[in-house]
Amino acid sequence: MFILREAFRGLSKNKLMAIVTFGVMFFSLFIFGLFLISTVNLFLLIHRAEEKIGIIAFLDDYLTEDEIATLKRDISSFMGVKEVIFVSKQEAFEKFREELGKDSDLLEALETNPLPASFDIELYESYKNPKDLKNLATKVEAIPGIEEIKYGEEWVRILDRVVKILVSIDLILGIIISFSSIFVVANTIKLTVFARREQIEIMELVGATHRFIISPFLVEGIIEGILAGAVACGLLFGVYNFFAARLGDFILITRELFITVLVFGTLLGYVGSHISVKKFLHAPIGAEIPKGK
Repeated sequence: MFILREAFRGLSKNKLMAIVTFGVMFFSLFIFGLFLISTVNLFLLIHRAEEKIGIIAFLDDYLTEDEIATLKRDISSFMGVKEVIFVSKQEAFEKFREELGKDSDLLEALETNPLPASFDIELYESYKNPKDLKNLATKVEAIPGIEEIKYGEEWVRILDRVVKILVSIDLILGIIISFSSIFVVANTIKLTVFARREQIEIMELVGATHRFIISPFLVEGIIEGILAGAVACGLLFGVYNFFAARLGDFILITRELFITVLVFGTLLGYVGSHISVKKFLHAPIGAEIPKGK
């Protein structure tokens, strides 16, 4: 209770530095939150693109219903195949008519249905990579009765490369933002600690342990981190509502994202305070910061 009371007293006595520290933490957390929102939505787009990855196997016209059923059973037994959906010639024709829209009248000139029946082969997520996809497509194509297959080999290879690049960039940016935030907050809190150096020196002289001296500063940092995180979450929610109203479900934000920002804010306050106070306590008692530094 004493530590909590001292923490609030320290915040009230050093309002200016508390506001500066809060502002720095808020800005860091807001940038961190924007980064998380961008990351979540980026991977959402990638996931939606990966959901469309599959194999279309076009069938020979002469196949009977029993042969089609056998083909479907054989393909379903392949490793990595999640589901095989049969699309008849008529279903393919109706789907093509819908895609043409206003130009569907052009199909009236056709005397026969030129589109073949096919299998839409859906795969498990772990098999939607260029290597496994190509191996599976090769197996399907080798089956008698399969006239042709399509799976967008080049598009899948490009998507796989883009995912790997984006994951690498995302990881690097996450590390840079995290360490930059901790560095900036730690140096800002250091000014607050230095402004109260006399109080710390007196506590050291009367025999207070370092843990006892540090505790109020850690609590102050945690309180400021939580408050900065809460305000950052509020602004992020406002930004989300602004874009969501214009982009629909294109942009996604989750409760876990807000929790992450709050937790990161708490860690920022704790780590920043801990680093700053520890460094000051290791300095000689009564030492002054050299001019120009």
